[in-house]
Amino acid sequence: MSTPTRIMATVADDRCSREFVERLHSLGMEGVRINSAHVSPQTMREMIALIRSVSPSITILVDTKGPEIRTTDIAASEPIYMPEGHRVLLRSGSEPTTSECVCVMVDGLERYASPGCRILLDDGEIELVAKAVDADGVTARVVKAGSLDSRKTLNIPGTEIPPLPAVSPRDLLSLRAAVEAGADIVAHSFVRSAADVLAVREVIAGSSVRLYAKIECREGVENIRSILEVSDGLLVARGDLGAQIDPAGIPSVQLQALSMCHAAGKPSIVATHILQSMMQNPSPTRAELSDIALGVMEGACWLLLTGETARGEYPAECIDIMRRTIAATVNANLSCRLI
Repeated sequence: MSTPTRIMATVADDRCSREFVERLHSLGMEGVRINSAHVSPQTMREMIALIRSVSPSITILVDTKGPEIRTTDIAASEPIYMPEGHRVLLRSGSEPTTSECVCVMVDGLERYASPGCRILLDDGEIELVAKAVDADGVTARVVKAGSLDSRKTLNIPGTEIPPLPAVSPRDLLSLRAAVEAGADIVAHSFVRSAADVLAVREVIAGSSVRLYAKIECREGVENIRSILEVSDGLLVARGDLGAQIDPAGIPSVQLQALSMCHAAGKPSIVATHILQSMMQNPSPTRAELSDIALGVMEGACWLLLTGETARGEYPAECIDIMRRTIAATVNANLSCRLI
């Protein structure tokens, strides 16, 4: 049956086979997200061509890296496990990340940290506390253990994003490739203001690609109204957002964003940690199913799976349970929609 909320899934380049895309599509996936932070422009073109060959009706979204802070590639062949209590140096640089030194691709990291501040890696999957800050970088201790892979986000809650350009040289190449390859949507990451959206708009001018703003930082929340005015839609990226603001405020930001999109007649997407437990488990928690239902009732046009389908162990099961939960919510009572 047709429902007002559709399913989009992140597909990683190492999983982008015809069999994989066909399987998810047959279970109810109607959109695919490609994360340009992890693929080259040429790989993106190849992925879009393959997805189009499976079904021209699949909506393809490409998101940019945006003005965010990411770690460098790891030196090891496997993710680096950081146990609780482990001490590590975080510093600016392009060298590979090791278990002893995490390098980040931003100048002057030490200017944005202070002793005692929280540092979150990979959407908060790993949490550290700064113990000392000097010209060499930030010495920190792990307080929430986890495994760190290549090119993961770094956030320091309560600190403004460094004054990075809205469109990086890498983003410029990715945006041009997305337009040339025929992507349907570009979602710009870490939008801080309307000016960031307009900078991307200049790059894709003359194309039919729709431009969504990702709401995932404090400045984006503060400027959400003016951002929506110049965007074709909003994407609430709850992972990084939860590392930038008090996590207790995420549901209200989601409701605000979806309500504003509904009032403006513009589409909305909710993403991240929708079925997080299914990264390793074949069944979701009851709270995760309620989260899906809430997204439907709030009027989300798309629910976007990220790690669950990009690298999780049960991608097909995620699509299946999400489709069934959306349908059950719609069938229960359409009048229950909150907006």
